[in-house]
Amino acid sequence: MHNPFIDRRVIEDRRSQATSFVSTLGFGGRRKAFRRKGEGQNRYVDCLSLRTFVLTLLIFALSTLDAIFTLIHLENGGSELNPFMRQIIQTGFQPFIIIKSFGIGLLACFLAIHRNFKISFYGMHVLTVLYSVLLAYHLVCIYLLWGI
Repeated sequence: MHNPFIDRRVIEDRRSQATSFVSTLGFGGRRKAFRRKGEGQNRYVDCLSLRTFVLTLLIFALSTLDAIFTLIHLENGGSELNPFMRQIIQTGFQPFIIIKSFGIGLLACFLAIHRNFKISFYGMHVLTVLYSVLLAYHLVCIYLLWGI
């Protein structure tokens, strides 16, 4: 119940504290952006924007497709250039797909949480472009190998 006799100027403003990194891991909150220009630099928000959410899903999907196409190339005599992934492939295909897809997915989530930091913002876009180019490379290789 609202008490009309409380001076609202005395109550501490909830916005006086910046949103913490830990609060971004939860699903509560309403803050998606900041009102004033420059206010959101190197700060966290409660909810992801649609753009950040779509980029995160796109990075995850493209990395999963990269893992699948890499396995197709390996079955047709190709080789993995990444020495770390080459070691994982030797343990089996399932660990390779899990580590490749979910590892990059976790990285994308980390970047999404830190989207108001310039390096993370650019990192998400660079990852999306790199995986798009890599997917195009895979498709060209499949076209050249099988003529599909």
